[in-house]
Amino acid sequence: MGQAVHGLGGVGKTQLALEYTYRFSSEYSAVWWIQAEEPAELARDFVSVATDLNLPEKDSADQAAAVRAAREWLENNDGWLLVFDNVVNVEDIRDYLPRTPAGHVIITSRNTDWDEGAGLVAVPVWSRAESVEFLLRRTKLSDGDSADAVADELGDLPLALEQAAAYVIATSKSFADYVKTFRERQAELMEEGSGSQDHPESVATTWELALAQLAEEPAAVELLNLCAFLAPDDIPLDVIRAGAEHLPEALAEAAADDLAWNDVLATLCKYSLVEVSGDSLSLHRLVQAVIRGRLPENESKMSAEAALRVVNRVFPNKANSPDTWGVCARLAPHALAVSGHAEELNVSLEVVGRLHNQLGAYLKGRGQFAEAKAAFGRALKIDEATLGLDHPEVAIDVNNFGLALRDLGDPAGARTYLERALKSGEDTFGPDHPTVAIRANNLGLVFRDLGDLDGARANFERALKIDEAAYGSDHPEVATDVNNLGLVLQDQGDLAGARAHFERALKIDEVAYGPDHLEVATAVNNLGLVLQNQGDLAGARAHFERALDIFRRSLGDDHPNTVNAQKWLDSVGD
Repeated sequence: MGQAVHGLGGVGKTQLALEYTYRFSSEYSAVWWIQAEEPAELARDFVSVATDLNLPEKDSADQAAAVRAAREWLENNDGWLLVFDNVVNVEDIRDYLPRTPAGHVIITSRNTDWDEGAGLVAVPVWSRAESVEFLLRRTKLSDGDSADAVADELGDLPLALEQAAAYVIATSKSFADYVKTFRERQAELMEEGSGSQDHPESVATTWELALAQLAEEPAAVELLNLCAFLAPDDIPLDVIRAGAEHLPEALAEAAADDLAWNDVLATLCKYSLVEVSGDSLSLHRLVQAVIRGRLPENESKMSAEAALRVVNRVFPNKANSPDTWGVCARLAPHALAVSGHAEELNVSLEVVGRLHNQLGAYLKGRGQFAEAKAAFGRALKIDEATLGLDHPEVAIDVNNFGLALRDLGDPAGARTYLERALKSGEDTFGPDHPTVAIRANNLGLVFRDLGDLDGARANFERALKIDEAAYGSDHPEVATDVNNLGLVLQDQGDLAGARAHFERALKIDEVAYGPDHLEVATAVNNLGLVLQNQGDLAGARAHFERALDIFRRSLGDDHPNTVNAQKWLDSVGD
């Protein structure tokens, strides 16, 4: 499996892996760093392996295909280094680990429970001599006895020592002054509790001292508080600045001025509370825990809501479109983190519901159907509680959850939800509204999955009638209805009728989208199937080749649509 580096939070596991990477990177042909704490972040970072290698699957709409291709490359090539940082459990990375690694794998984790194949490397706290040497070198002070006292108070924990050194430098205090202030502050915190169960009390106290120095810098405090409710890594600074209307007053003013904004970041860096790299900011998970633990409830809610609305503002509406997936991938860890905090604090739940719904759309598009179902399920639960069972937004959640069940191979379960969504649409909009047509189409797909072709046909014909009346005969929505109806006609043995429907759908889509759109490819592929069944193998081959070319260029070689098109082409021979 590789080397599993484990130890307490703040002991320096990530720093050790970084140091190894910097020191020995020249010995590797390629190095990849994978943030592994959250599934969405893990998948996004691992896909970057395929991107860096320019594998054909790098832009595949099927994220699992890109992950699989990257892993297979790692299994068949040597000279690389792969670092999985902050892994929670081995099962979280099982599908990403090369099964026969030809390179090197490093894992950092607080967990000590690893497979026998992993070489375990425990990272202890520093020795006292190392602690004192670090403090003296970092601060350029010479009082070894006082440095020893600081190290003793902090239990030789590297992260706490770094915070102490930064505080001493920033405030121009002596080690003796620091120890005095630390003991006074720790006694206070011991009475109140730190609000976090993830680190020693000394770490909380160390950061409390630094945070107390920021009292005169309200914009810095507000930025730190907001970031405490996001994922800890790769926080997009431009996203925060762009959401100024949702920010607290001081931070909003700083965000509008480049010089003031840079001053805020410099202040936080001075106390070693954050790291800024390019257009992003990162802070330690323990820093986040301390900040959240020290905030009064009203300030927690205010900061969580600001973070929530900032992320929601930029999370794409069309999250199921490949054009948005780069943005969605970067925002997904922050959306998951802040929505969890906001839900716990009972803050702006209508926004939380929307964000989960968009996350579900993104995950569904990437082929992560189980994760999509979980996101849609949370959106449904939240919206039912906040909006009521019969609200139109709830019906959207119900519809999406039903489609997620269909994706996971549960058409019977999907039918229950899609019938509910259809009835809600009828009650809200009337029987002839385009929203009803969409839901009738979805229900028809499930009836077809269940083998009820008459039920499927009735729903598709209803959708077609509604959309023709609403949009005219040449609208893309009409093409979808016509295509679905053609599928049922084909299942029922009416090949001539199916062919006529597919040809009509293809003509509409070519006019609406151009010759190389995915919707066009679907119609072309379906028409090829009918031609094959009619014995026109040459016509079928031409259509399969055209569909395969579009799917391959748009989705990559490993997407299910591409794979299926290749199978159909192979089935007609040369």
